[in-house]
Amino acid sequence: MSTASIHFLDAVVPTKSESEDKRQSSISVPSYSSVKPKLPVRWQAAMIALTCMCTFGHHWSNGLVTTLKTTIEQELKINNSEFATLVSVTNMVNTFLCIALGFIIDKFGGPLLSAILAAFCLAGAVVEAGATTDGLNSYHILMVGKIIAAIGGGSLDNAQHKIFTTYFAPGSGFAMSIGERGALSMANVAQYVGQSTANVMSQNLGSYSWPLWTGAIIGFFSFLCAVSVFVLDKYLRLSYEVIDRCEQSDQPSAGSVKGGPFNWSIVRQMPLTFWFVVLFATFQNAGMASFITVSTQFAQQRLQKGAVVGGWVSSFYLILPIGLTPFLGMFIDAYGRRVTILFLSACMFLISMLLLRFSQTVPTFICGYVFYALAGSITSAPQVEIIRSIIPDPHYYATAFAIKKSIIQGSVIIVVTATGKIQDLSSTNSLEGAVTVWLAYAFVSVLISGALLGACHTSLGQRYLPAVRLSQVRPKYVEKEVERLWELRRHTVTEEGPRDENLTPRQKDEALKRPLSSSVSLYARRVALGAGFTIVLIAWVIFGFGIDWGDHTSATGE
Repeated sequence: MSTASIHFLDAVVPTKSESEDKRQSSISVPSYSSVKPKLPVRWQAAMIALTCMCTFGHHWSNGLVTTLKTTIEQELKINNSEFATLVSVTNMVNTFLCIALGFIIDKFGGPLLSAILAAFCLAGAVVEAGATTDGLNSYHILMVGKIIAAIGGGSLDNAQHKIFTTYFAPGSGFAMSIGERGALSMANVAQYVGQSTANVMSQNLGSYSWPLWTGAIIGFFSFLCAVSVFVLDKYLRLSYEVIDRCEQSDQPSAGSVKGGPFNWSIVRQMPLTFWFVVLFATFQNAGMASFITVSTQFAQQRLQKGAVVGGWVSSFYLILPIGLTPFLGMFIDAYGRRVTILFLSACMFLISMLLLRFSQTVPTFICGYVFYALAGSITSAPQVEIIRSIIPDPHYYATAFAIKKSIIQGSVIIVVTATGKIQDLSSTNSLEGAVTVWLAYAFVSVLISGALLGACHTSLGQRYLPAVRLSQVRPKYVEKEVERLWELRRHTVTEEGPRDENLTPRQKDEALKRPLSSSVSLYARRVALGAGFTIVLIAWVIFGFGIDWGDHTSATGE
């Protein structure tokens, strides 16, 4: 080969060292156009504030009808059973709908669904207000408005929690974000102001439609906040590094990756621990939520006061979470103890119902509402955190939350309809007998939460319900506890095959949360799923009876 040819090849073909230098430079020098800065704390705070305000209008309007119970029954000329139907129709809508919406939230993310659901809340509030305006006083139009609002309100907080899971990890601010929801004038402040001023506005302005129209105006403000959340989320994802903090899963973000069609295997694969929490909520949450429907009227009867005083007393339970919930969130993030808090809330619920049922003096009666307020202020955040921490696949958190809520809705329908009938059967229209039902619900709540608390501290419970134990320990000790439970699991399940001992602590944590590979676990989960479906089915049947009871009572003039 000639010297000229050699020089030509040297000029065209790079040497080995030159190739490596170019390759290293191409690897080590990133494209700055693709690198996004870390999401600033101020934008996280803005997202929390706007997300919390999405539900403000819904919670403002949601308690107005129950607070105006006596006035609405007089103006619409309906009985207690018909009023119970009016209230429980919102729960009926969400017995199945919230499960479907939960999957949609998991598929498309919280921001988009927040805007859509807030629009339904606004439309329902406008229809409700219109049904009571200019002497229309239409029971059926008012019910249509409640149904429309229920479509949005039933899953709006679910979408809200989904957004929180994107921006906060468990034990790293997630519970605190739930606490902020109670502190920054969201659900509790909205509901308190709405309920405590409803009868005042109704009496001073001469029509009970004014409180409803005020709720519609507040609902429009919340709708604008929901749209802002959607726009802000798009902007943050384009401009900053937004990491889906669902336990820092290795799987793609549910907010950005669209899932496939709904699969019932997702429901069947929920761990047994999840169903125990749902069982607790079936009595605790449903009992407390349904008592709200009669709390104002019950205070009027026992205190022998008007609707204004009754509204103020019955709304007291909404004040405490404003200051207590943020500190509770910080406590959970620092110390865990979620199951202990559930047990305390159940005990307080039981004490409140005992005092309200058997008190003979005004101070003890008021004390009953104080304990009811305490129970309500500490039961929400730990439940959300427990479900958030025990679901093996965090992408289906909204679906799990929706299953829980669907069963709660069914339980609420059963209680509200039954207690409405019991009150109609009373010759004095008294609620004394109906309160006994809530007393029974509170007692069962104590039994279930006590069993969960016992499972946290017994060898048997830790073997078969390890997720309960993990939700109880302090976050900084979770990894150590995972290793201990992993070794304990080795001697628990004989039907499991060989295990990979090279798993990371996070993988072991996820494995512990998954259902046991045993026939007993499979049977128990099927029974739990069947029981949940049965509760919803009974609710539909009871709802039908409630409509018949209301029509019969109206026809006979009883």
